[in-house]
Amino acid sequence: MIRVAVVDNDKLVPAGLRVLLADTTDITVTHVATTVAEYLAADDTGADVVLLDLQLEDGTDPAANVGALHATGAAVLVISVHGDRRHVRATIRAGASGYLIKDDDMDKLADAIRSVHTGHRALTTELMTLINDDPPELSPQELHVLYLYGTGSTLAATARRLGIAIPTVRSYLDRIRAKWAATDEPVDDIRTLIHEYPHPDNP
Repeated sequence: MIRVAVVDNDKLVPAGLRVLLADTTDITVTHVATTVAEYLAADDTGADVVLLDLQLEDGTDPAANVGALHATGAAVLVISVHGDRRHVRATIRAGASGYLIKDDDMDKLADAIRSVHTGHRALTTELMTLINDDPPELSPQELHVLYLYGTGSTLAATARRLGIAIPTVRSYLDRIRAKWAATDEPVDDIRTLIHEYPHPDNP
């Protein structure tokens, strides 16, 4: 029997998943939590597969949530209302074994659970294409600005570290946004892009 935990702040989702999986003879939902911290604090966290909502209301980082759950030995299957490339890539890099859209049907859900339980990935062809698409190319200086600003430096601190003016930092950030907008993927929070690029060499 594959033991499944559900981490989702929408109480209707776990109930719906229980109904969807009720007719399967090899899958059972054993635990429900609204946050990763709540799940990890439970007495029994021995699920084989964890279905994790991408955007939890506690504001925790999706990739960090995946990493924490993956560390328990469970396979992590991310579920979301949309398949944004940045989120897909970040969670897969953090250790997620699969990514499902919330309107996928029961057969697809059950197959995905079985697949990740046996050590395989569960990704649609469309999502595999998203993962394999290269992000827009950035110059070395743009990468340095992105990494410093994206890891918590202020505009002023980033400028001091790189020996440039604050307006120049803003200009680099605007260029990065423009490059992503040109690929039809406008960015609301540029700091999320650090998961898209390798760590730059020290400036």
